[in-house]
Amino acid sequence: MGIEIDGYSHEFLEVHQKDVKKEKQLNKFGITVLRFRDEQVLKDMENVLRTIEFYIIEFEKHTPNPSQEGTKR
Repeated sequence: MGIEIDGYSHEFLEVHQKDVKKEKQLNKFGITVLRFRDEQVLKDMENVLRTIEFYIIEFEKHTPNPSQEGTKR
């Protein structure tokens, strides 16, 4: 999981296009990017943290536990 905080510069088309390209590359490696506007982080941190926590919980529900792999006998 990657977390990106987007400031005002991300409203520019060129910056947005770079973000899209970067996010596609990260997705190829299995990395999901959670994006938040800087305003959200500054004014609504509780919901930002709630969103991150929800993502982690859902991810763990659908991801095998590596410590249990190979333990079948």
